Amino acid sequence: MKKTFTVLSLTFAFLLIVSDCPAQSGVWEELKPTNSPLPRLAFGMAEIGDGKVLIFGGEDNTKKQDETWIYDYNENTWTQINNDIHPDKRYNLIMARITKNKVLMFGGWNPSGLIEAGYYNDTWLFDLETLQWTEVKPEIKPSPRRSFGLAQLMDGKVLLFGGDTVAANYANDTWLFDIDSNNWQRIPNGISTRPPECEAGMMAQIDTGKILYYGGFYSKRLDETWLFDYNVKKWIKIEPKLKSVPIAGSSMAGIRKNEVVFWGGDLDSYGHYDELWLFDLIDSSWKNIQTNIKPDGRYAHQIVNFDENMIFLFGGLNNQKNRWHNDTWLFTLKTDYVNDNVSGGKKKNNLYVTNNFIRLNVNYAGLVNYKIYDIYGRTVKESNKELIDEYFTINLSDLTNGLYFLNVQMNKKTEIFKLLIDK
Repeated sequence: MKKTFTVLSLTFAFLLIVSDCPAQSGVWEELKPTNSPLPRLAFGMAEIGDGKVLIFGGEDNTKKQDETWIYDYNENTWTQINNDIHPDKRYNLIMARITKNKVLMFGGWNPSGLIEAGYYNDTWLFDLETLQWTEVKPEIKPSPRRSFGLAQLMDGKVLLFGGDTVAANYANDTWLFDIDSNNWQRIPNGISTRPPECEAGMMAQIDTGKILYYGGFYSKRLDETWLFDYNVKKWIKIEPKLKSVPIAGSSMAGIRKNEVVFWGGDLDSYGHYDELWLFDLIDSSWKNIQTNIKPDGRYAHQIVNFDENMIFLFGGLNNQKNRWHNDTWLFTLKTDYVNDNVSGGKKKNNLYVTNNFIRLNVNYAGLVNYKIYDIYGRTVKESNKELIDEYFTINLSDLTNGLYFLNVQMNKKTEIFKLLIDK
């Protein structure tokens, strides 16, 4: 059957001209709430809706914590929640919201503990309506560990990866917790088709059913980017067109659909990094985000998504200056480029879109280089062409449905386009 395209089936969005367009930027604001928790690191934190954030545990330089606190942005206050039943004191735990009304907590470490050298593998749920902790006791569960990755995959499901285990061995196993069954399930993956063994990596939901994983530590700080796709239950390694820095002990959060950010971390054993990076799944690139003022650099802090284009930051330690933090910050991402759309059969910025090819009109003679990438950063089509006409064409008939990224270089200028094909 003949392939056809509708007007909405083939869409291009002109994103930017690299040499001319300013970068994305954002604004940090210190909130300065009343009654803040004591300074601490390596606690658990989750966004719980209505402008509120939940934290539990951590270490405050003198002792391990078992406190539960809620921050309310509308009131700009922290409130301690007192429960008779709650998890033991610990740090290096991770929490994630699993449903509208519940937050899941797993694992952690308390070196003074007598069981499993202080490593935990218990699973707890915090009910946002009753403000009560309940321990879940699944028959199957990950081994005791600390400093792993954990993030919501979709409503009712969270994904766990890696960490430091009881025997001081770094893990790279993948686990899924489903609240409907109240059980953990191990996701089988080949050794070469998952992130490396490590601790202190970070992960966040980048789209429904998709988790981005980055960084970590195993004899050195890592800079690999991986995507877990629940539809195929596999890890996919991404080769970004623009890379970030090797980092461990940082924190990551989703900020907009198909985008995540991380801030701070341990770059050089001093734990005082203070830069913000954004990963865009659509164009497979890490971007350093420019900010005005910014918080003191640190590691073992936490950030969470607070709104479509906001993240919330609390705690951590600047190891170089021995600064233990309990400051509270809000970051707002700003967009500096205009996203113009152009559809089938129309012209925009000298770009023609027809049924099965792209045609670019140019006032230029010389070498033109172009590449088309898929959303995982893999090159699917490329060519070097000596231009003698006033336009050149790219045949799209051999591309399957999906999102792609077109990079065109000519006359010392780079133009980047986003492409959606739906045949």
